[in-house]
Amino acid sequence: MDKTITLNEPAKAASPFNRHMITKNLGLVFSYAFLISMAVVIIYPILVTLMSAFNVSNTLYSTSFFPENFSLTENFVSLFNDTPYLSWYRNTFLVSLITMVLSTAIVTVSGFVYSRYRYKSRKSALMSLLIIQIIPSGSGLIALYAIASSIGIYSSEHATLYTYIFMILIYTTGGITMNTILMKGYYDSIPRALDESAKIDGATQMQIFTEILLPLVKPMIMVIAIFCFLGPIGDIIMPKFLIASMSSEAKTLAVGLMGLINNIKESNYNVFAAGAVLAAIPPVVVFYKFQDYIVGGLTSGGVKG
Repeated sequence: MDKTITLNEPAKAASPFNRHMITKNLGLVFSYAFLISMAVVIIYPILVTLMSAFNVSNTLYSTSFFPENFSLTENFVSLFNDTPYLSWYRNTFLVSLITMVLSTAIVTVSGFVYSRYRYKSRKSALMSLLIIQIIPSGSGLIALYAIASSIGIYSSEHATLYTYIFMILIYTTGGITMNTILMKGYYDSIPRALDESAKIDGATQMQIFTEILLPLVKPMIMVIAIFCFLGPIGDIIMPKFLIASMSSEAKTLAVGLMGLINNIKESNYNVFAAGAVLAAIPPVVVFYKFQDYIVGGLTSGGVKG
């Protein structure tokens, strides 16, 4: 009798372990299935666009994965000869670079102020940033257009230049809210004991900021710079709203490419795909080059709020 009881006890003890293994394996199966499905959803449109860029049949789809009418250069030659693609490229990346420099400089200083200084309206200012971030950016387009018209941008002799300056200011201020919160979180993760030690040694607040804190927050500065650089490249709503009536050479990359497929009768999908492939190269290179900064910066910045 005792032997029977002894033999049955391991079987009862093994049952919860088996259930745990089954649950764990099912979780892994569902996780991998979800990741694979998401990868397919993301990669498939990219492959379709890439193959269409080398297809000369003026269609986004073909009967086979590799296009039957394959041409390595025809769509790209047509893109540069028949459209002001280089002007679109120049306009877009000039806006992105200026926006990146201005926004990163402002956010670096504002994050330092919110993190290291204690003043009466600090919490109210941080709460205001969070509230502003909740408001959709598209809700202010009509107001922005009204402001541009009221200050005489469109009636000016240099309407294109002033419109792009106006857009740069909008992009710069629009990215400050969330990026300031991220930068503040990164500053908060740096011990204040470093500041106190430097003050004891006679360092000024400016020296603490430039010589001690700036080198330490370099990963987050890189993250914010990348975000500010990539933002204007993919934006189509605001440029189309503000520069719709301007010449073709004055358009941005997204607006110009969209014009290639707006008219159903005159659409050229393969030239559009060729332009999209070339437009995607700089963001991909930037992301691949600085992906370590992006992962490390966002992870460290989320330690403290």
